[in-house]
This record gives sequence, C-alpha cells and structure tokens, in this order.
Amino acid sequence: MIIVGATPGRAFVRLLLASGLLSLVALAACRDPAAAAGTALFVTTEFEPSLNLTQLRVSGTVAGGMDVPASMIPETADRTLQSGETFRVLLTDAANGAQATVRVEGLRNGTVLATGEASATVRDGYEVEVTVRLASGTNPDGGTSDGGSGTFCLDCKNGCCRDGVCTSATFRTCGAGGVACSDCSTLKADTCTAQGTCGCGNGPACGANAGSCFAGRCICGFGGACGPGLACMDGVCRCDPSTCAGCCDGNSCLDGRDKNQCGKNGTDCKKCDKRCNADGSCD
Repeated sequence: MIIVGATPGRAFVRLLLASGLLSLVALAACRDPAAAAGTALFVTTEFEPSLNLTQLRVSGTVAGGMDVPASMIPETADRTLQSGETFRVLLTDAANGAQATVRVEGLRNGTVLATGEASATVRDGYEVEVTVRLASGTNPDGGTSDGGSGTFCLDCKNGCCRDGVCTSATFRTCGAGGVACSDCSTLKADTCTAQGTCGCGNGPACGANAGSCFAGRCICGFGGACGPGLACMDGVCRCDPSTCAGCCDGNSCLDGRDKNQCGKNGTDCKKCDKRCNADGSCD
C-alpha cells in the first residue's frame, strides 16, 4: 500500500511493505536535522547540469530482504533539477549495521539519461549521508558522449570538452561549460542550443513521444508529437508503461486516480467498486 501525504513545504511518499516500513521523502531544498525521522539515508545527487534532468527515479535495497520500491521525484516534471538536489530515504525497520543501497536514475521528458548508485551502513536512529553520482554514456535524447579521455575542461565556458581540449559547440560537438561533448542525434535533433544541449527547432531534442525531428518539429509518423504519457512506436502514438504514470485506456494515458479509471505505471484502467488507492489498486 502506498500512502501519499505532505509535511510543511515538502511532499513525501510513504511505502508500507510486508517486510518492514521504508519511506522515500521527496526533494528537499536543504538539510534540516530536526526533520529527520529516525533511521534514514540523506541522499545528495550530483550530475552534469547540461543533462537538464527533470525527475529522479529512486529505488533501493537493504540487506536482509527489504526493498525500496521505485518512486519518481518530483511526481510531476515541472522544473529543471540542479546538481546537488537532496532527498531522504527513511529506513524505519532496517537493522542496525545493515548495508543499504540506493539507486537513482535521472530522467528528462521520461527518458533515462544517467544512472548511479551508492551504499551506506545503516545506523539505528541516525541519518547517514550518502552521495550518488549520476553518470551516462549518452547525453540528452540521442546525443552520444565523445568517449574521449577528457570529460571536463576548465575555462571552457562557451564550449565542450573533447579529448581534453576545449572545443567550440557544434551539432557534432554539443555542450557548454566544459562538459564532455555530445554528438547530437540526427534522428531526434537538428541543432545544438545556446545552453549546450541538443535541440529540435526552438525546443529540446525529441523524446520518447516522437519518432524524429523534421523541419524543426518533433513528429510521430505523419503527425505531431504524441501527447502526455504516450510513446511513439513505429509511427503510432501508444500508451505504454515506459511513458504513462497513470493507466492506459486504449491508447490514452489517464491520470489513474479516479475510481472509474484506476491504475498506475501504464497498466490497463479498471473500475473500482469503492475507491481507487494511490498505488493504483481498488477497494
């Protein structure tokens, strides 16, 4: 059962498992020791700003068979995340001295761009700090890393790093601020933006909701890009678990919190007798 609630100025998701109680607290602007609820991990994420991540998918395990089910934070991609974002994983029933591992995936437009994990030893009643560094062999929406030995160049404000050399930003060497250059995908992008990211027309590079970038527009088949929660598959917009956080009604992705259209993570919508729970199950 998943129970969604809130504390002043901070949303959280509490995950109640048969093997114990684990909780994931959403992005926190800063650390507040007084707010730490007992045994927990205080996680700091680090990643290249040029990735323009909008969400983090967090999961984990604790030695002894306890799991932290995957959760998306924030639930809605409403801003660009900054390297240094933090959140808490509450481990209420974890054994003292157990090894806990937290895994983080960084996403933009529903596409995973970077991943990382880190482990720490649980201290009963204490909050343990851990840093997860997200790394990626690919850059936003199909741009691939140059693979050179230099992944960051100093004094390279307007360019990117290729083989340890500061290089001017182009479609084939896209980047800014000295990060590793990426080769923009000709399928999903047609330009390197002033921010050093691959783009399509005046917007970001196309994501899973489009098959290609054509004449400065993301398209799927012969039409425009698919709507929210839909994936472009073989030129057709389809509701898919990889893109729909709610439930699928045919090829429509619905919110999934209505008792008449209940579901989560791209499952088929179902009608509930009494109510729709936050985890997509019915009562």
